[in-house]
Amino acid sequence: MESEKARAKRLMDNFKLTPEMWEIMYCHQNKVCFLCGNPNNRAGQRLSVDHKHDEPNAGLIRGLLCAKCNAFLGKIENAFKRLGLHNTPGLTLLKAVENIAHYLKDPPATKALGVAVYGYAGRVGTKKHRKHLKRERKAKKKDVPLR
Repeated sequence: MESEKARAKRLMDNFKLTPEMWEIMYCHQNKVCFLCGNPNNRAGQRLSVDHKHDEPNAGLIRGLLCAKCNAFLGKIENAFKRLGLHNTPGLTLLKAVENIAHYLKDPPATKALGVAVYGYAGRVGTKKHRKHLKRERKAKKKDVPLR
């Protein structure tokens, strides 16, 4: 583990935070990751300082996250840009995430159809899926009454 002096220098150089400021954020978050609510999941490691990488507000300190949630959030932010969604007029990352939450909580297909419809539970088009379809077709043939 790094020395307190080295930690203080790293916090100041990278985030313009003092260890006392980090501790205030830590206590404000009840000493847990803001996203998952768990203490850091890596033994001997503190929660990570999460900050905004891109404009607007690049460098903004947002809070403290565990290593897994920090990586997860970074992947979401990177995918949003990599897939070109940031070029969609009126769509921000925040709006996309809000839409995702609404979509997952209240699926529009269930609303439109008036009933929940369940298809194949895994990834379609895979070897496993094709085997499943083959077994399904075989089972249907057995159920067809003879004429």
